[in-house]
Amino acid sequence: MKNICNIFLADWKRISKNVVAVVVVIGLAILPALYAWFNILSNWDPYGQEATSRIKVAVASADKGAMVDGISINMGQNIIDALQTNNTIGWVFEDDTEAAVNGVYAGDYYAALIMPEDFSEKMTSFLTEDMSHPQIEYYTNQKKNAIAPKITDKAKTAVQQQVNSTFISTVAESLVKAADGVDDAAKEHGITSGNQTVLDVVTTKMELVSRQLEAYDTILTALISVTDSASSAINMAGQVSPDMSQTVLGNQRALDAMQDILKITSAGNIINSGVSGDLADGLGRISGTMDSIIGIYAQADGNIGRFSSLISSARINLQDTKSILNELQEEMDETLTQLNDIRDSGNYEMLLRLIGLDADKLGSFISSPVEIETEKIYPVENYGSAMASFYTVLSIWVGALILVAIIHVGVRPQKEHPQFSHTEAFFGRYITFFLIGQAQALLVTLGDLYYIGIQCVSPFKFWLAAAITSFVFSIFMYSLTVAFGNVGEALAVVIMVIQVAGAGCTFPIEVLPEIYRKIYEYLPFTYAMNAMKETVGGQYGMDYWKYLGILLIFAVIAVFIGLVVAIPCKKLNEKIEHSKHKSGVMI
Repeated sequence: MKNICNIFLADWKRISKNVVAVVVVIGLAILPALYAWFNILSNWDPYGQEATSRIKVAVASADKGAMVDGISINMGQNIIDALQTNNTIGWVFEDDTEAAVNGVYAGDYYAALIMPEDFSEKMTSFLTEDMSHPQIEYYTNQKKNAIAPKITDKAKTAVQQQVNSTFISTVAESLVKAADGVDDAAKEHGITSGNQTVLDVVTTKMELVSRQLEAYDTILTALISVTDSASSAINMAGQVSPDMSQTVLGNQRALDAMQDILKITSAGNIINSGVSGDLADGLGRISGTMDSIIGIYAQADGNIGRFSSLISSARINLQDTKSILNELQEEMDETLTQLNDIRDSGNYEMLLRLIGLDADKLGSFISSPVEIETEKIYPVENYGSAMASFYTVLSIWVGALILVAIIHVGVRPQKEHPQFSHTEAFFGRYITFFLIGQAQALLVTLGDLYYIGIQCVSPFKFWLAAAITSFVFSIFMYSLTVAFGNVGEALAVVIMVIQVAGAGCTFPIEVLPEIYRKIYEYLPFTYAMNAMKETVGGQYGMDYWKYLGILLIFAVIAVFIGLVVAIPCKKLNEKIEHSKHKSGVMI
């Protein structure tokens, strides 16, 4: 123990008397901290709005627009207008699509979004039988930067989702407002009242009109029968219902009302506009024809011959009129059957409930029916704080590596310690490595916490993890160098490279190649970083102490290498050193 202290004190006495050595020691303590701080600051918040707003993405539209019910729309321009208020990405709005694409090839832009000429036309194609999905053309420069395409891809996806949700919301609002408009129009014209729906009134009125058309059919059948009689002297009063005029006039009012209803239902697409148009036209023709027939019937004053003559003069064919009437009856009955099926279905009840809702709220809900409520477990304020554990651990490893590269691990006899054992030399010289390593750990943690200002829920434990990490790393590399000389230093570099790639520092270990997943649990980086993460985001159970305990196992392994493995390697190291010295160019 005495020789250990003598070796340590002799080392520091020589260092204190040499200005260059003092400067070197100070530099050794500062360099790892600078390495950590610069890297943490450079990764402070790369995915925040302030950072991503500097990533240039070109936007251009060649959309020619489309006409919908006489209204001109241009969805491409609407997207550009919406993006002008979006600051998450550095949108650059180009007038020319070719300039936007060329900018991506030249590296001026990371990506480009192009709305083609037929964008609006395809967007509104759902109103036609020939539906076609509109496409936004997306160009991305994957050569310029490895991470930027991931950011621009998310921006592209966000634009697509916003366009889709806005489209769905608009369609839903329009449908509900159209249905409300039909209902309001029906009430305004006195067609519905109270809790009645348009469909209820339509089916009731159609059933009434259908019965009235049957009465018309009976009248036409009677008129055809008497006009076919051979004797023109026969009086029609005995053959045709005496109140025919009153029947027709009464039915005419119902037919006129039915035509108004059909116009409203056509506007709201309750009945197909083509079908409702045909029904309305048919009812109009029948109504007009029956008006003419009643007028002629009155003029004939019951005389069949005069009636037939006037009918011919008016170019009215009773048989054709009856055929038209029968066709109209069939179409009316078919439509009535379909309406009854709709009214009796569960979908109609659901539609009634939807119509009663607020159109804006319904549109907003349908465009995004599911919302995700995020509850952050162990929340971390920014990316820099999340990466602080990695860069701090890496800087401590780099600091230990610089120590073994600058300071000799071998101890020569001095007057203060003329004789000493291998163990005494090992621990006597290591105390210097340990103290400088602790200075490195203290400086880097103080800078992380109070200069950079990383998030940390337990500053003391953060420093303690750094201190233990420095002890383990310094004795590990010290032992490798004691046992294997320059080969040990090279091994330390190789181990560092493997750990940076395979300790799950930047990417989850699950996405790394199989070889890294297998060695992950055997790397000291893993446990040093996990211990520090517990102090940054929050501690779970005894995990912090478990990680530090496992980390200390590497110190035990290091001591075994330095004290036991080093002895048989001593002569080999001397030969390697002698050979290097003979080269005249290697230290």
